[in-house]
Amino acid sequence: MTSTMSNWVLHPRHDAAKAAELAAALGAPLPIGHVLVNRGISSVEQAQHFLSPQLESLHDPSEMLGLDAAAERIAAAIAAKERISVEGDYDVDGITSTFLMYSALQELGADVVYHIPHRIDEGYGLKEGGVRKAAAEGCKLLVTVDCGVTAVPEIALARELGMDTIVTDHHEPPAKLPDAVAIVNPLQPGCRYPFKSLAGVGVAFKLVERLFRESGGLEHAAKWLDVVALGTIADVVPLVGENRVLARLGLESMNHKLRPGLRALASRAGLREHHGALKPVTATRVAFNLAPRLNAAGRMGDASDALRLLQAPDAVTAERIASQLETRNDERRAQSDMAQTMARQMYDLELERGRCRSAIVLWSEKWHPGVVGIVATRLAEQEHKPTLLLTIQGKSARGSGRSVPGVDLTKLLDACDDMLLGHGGHAFAAGLEVPVERLEEFRERFDELAAKDCAAGGGPALLVDAEIRPADCTLELVDWIERLAPHGLENGEPVFQWLGAEVQKAGTVGQKAEHLRLELGERDAKLQAIGFHMGHHLRVDSGRTADLAFTPTRNEWNGETRVQLKLREIRLA
Repeated sequence: MTSTMSNWVLHPRHDAAKAAELAAALGAPLPIGHVLVNRGISSVEQAQHFLSPQLESLHDPSEMLGLDAAAERIAAAIAAKERISVEGDYDVDGITSTFLMYSALQELGADVVYHIPHRIDEGYGLKEGGVRKAAAEGCKLLVTVDCGVTAVPEIALARELGMDTIVTDHHEPPAKLPDAVAIVNPLQPGCRYPFKSLAGVGVAFKLVERLFRESGGLEHAAKWLDVVALGTIADVVPLVGENRVLARLGLESMNHKLRPGLRALASRAGLREHHGALKPVTATRVAFNLAPRLNAAGRMGDASDALRLLQAPDAVTAERIASQLETRNDERRAQSDMAQTMARQMYDLELERGRCRSAIVLWSEKWHPGVVGIVATRLAEQEHKPTLLLTIQGKSARGSGRSVPGVDLTKLLDACDDMLLGHGGHAFAAGLEVPVERLEEFRERFDELAAKDCAAGGGPALLVDAEIRPADCTLELVDWIERLAPHGLENGEPVFQWLGAEVQKAGTVGQKAEHLRLELGERDAKLQAIGFHMGHHLRVDSGRTADLAFTPTRNEWNGETRVQLKLREIRLA
């Protein structure tokens, strides 16, 4: 087995004096001062805004180019009783965007339908079939969510068929924009909206907020913050700025009152305490428990099932749909495990042949197209390399890519555009299609381009917030770390290092012994550590010393709460 170790680098903003001053002013443990300073926070006021985000800190939606025009066209359609079709996507961001826009338009009295494409039968985004279906249903206005900014021919067809189109999207716009009535995308040229990293559901939320301007605006739209948080966290956009506000307040909304569908889904995902109550919904539980089950609908079948779960009016209906999604998730897990095993073996072989040095590009006819993104994510995280996995279907191979900090997938794929049938996405995640006869050539060029980016960035690096000792790892510190949540891209969990830790006991846990568990000691301070998915990669002996990169977390078991170190990396002395 291979595993690439990153360089551990103290955060470039590290300032011990500022950290101590800020921690003292907040009454926080010193490590929290380091984390906040490293996140660019230097004053108590900034820290308080960060720790307690408020709705009022969101930007005015009318600052977004095209948004007022979109709202006015929708209002006109409602007044004229024109049928509107919401055109979405099959991932969680697309599903929540569709649910949000459809629900809001229904509440505004619109005659509205929705369409989410089938991943295998139709593919991503607005397609000709979806446009013709909307026309046949008598629609006069299409509203895309989480897609559409690249759909130039499809939107031209809609116009030919007598339909206007409003695009709401967050993906990188092409050089030629579609001929829509309005395009709402903070990344489009000329848009001065201050925050550029909204998920698709975040862009849709800004339009919904504007649509309700006459009846409460933001306060009215806030009733959907739970699904906005769900889509935002699932789409792995940076959890800073507005995304952090939307995700944090949406999680609070979920923990105040869960929709019947999400409650049933959480129960199926095992998020229950030993006494039966549901565990708090966190960004981690959304990302690893709820989102995969919603995604499974689109990956293995019809994503509309996930939308119907969000719409479920009662527990009985919700439980029936959640059961169906759980079955799909079991299928997804089996397919992804098979693909993961194959991809790992293929990668090791390609390395021996001198390929995949700076980027992983693999393909197979045996992989289900709905799971390659999941496996690409795991490989990218494990190997610290941009990763593309593709499924061969006839004369082309379609797949998904995931990247690592410092390597922009969009830029790399743009540089390979002449050998691709299509691609789209953003810096950290993308989809692509390659002719089968050009796969080898494409892999070689992509690897060379990635090598240049990695060399420019000095190779993969793990930013460390501070060095701390076991005595610092208290439940009070964990409480403060949880206040820094939700964690995600650009607001990752704090990472600390402990150099020279004594390993008193080592072992593996999990059904396949896939996780590493350590018992560590330093005088009177005894701690446990868990290394998820490290069991197969590392051989740690008792009595050795090791350097640890980790995050202190809360571990609750049999009614007892203690600190557990979640390992990010480990270096044996």
